[in-house]
Amino acid sequence: MPQQLAAFLTPQILAYLIGSVGILVEWRAYYQPNQQSFRYWSAAGALLWAAQYILLDAVTAGLTMATTALRTLISAGKLSRTGRHGLAMVFSLVFGLLTALSWQGNISLLPGFAVINTSIALFYLDNRSMRIALLVSSLAWIANDYCWQAWPALIAETVAMLINLKTIRTLNRA
Repeated sequence: MPQQLAAFLTPQILAYLIGSVGILVEWRAYYQPNQQSFRYWSAAGALLWAAQYILLDAVTAGLTMATTALRTLISAGKLSRTGRHGLAMVFSLVFGLLTALSWQGNISLLPGFAVINTSIALFYLDNRSMRIALLVSSLAWIANDYCWQAWPALIAETVAMLINLKTIRTLNRA
């Protein structure tokens, strides 16, 4: 039985299993009404996606997701105004560089915008406003997924967006 399981768990299947868990973790993040909990769960999801991409030999995507996790974790900390400005600028520049390194034409502007917009939201906005800005990032990801016909990613991002809307509505009632 262990040999059969090992034969079944190819690196590609393992990568997609890890990525699927990453999606579930990200959805859990969007259910969190507390912005710090959201950040921790979201960072965990990004780390799982980084592992998925590395297993699939998509190194730039893996680096982008690892950087996303780091950015999200750092944004959860208590930062001075100068620190917040500096880190937002550094992460925006890093994501700009990663966008340039993985450039595939104007379509690359969609994920580039999404990660930079999310960086600004995480470092500068409070819970409700941050989540509204993340809706815009989600729209960019959904458009990107549509253009690439990445239907599972499009569905996953759409569900995340709907969960985010539900949580925003809950926050409005509080």
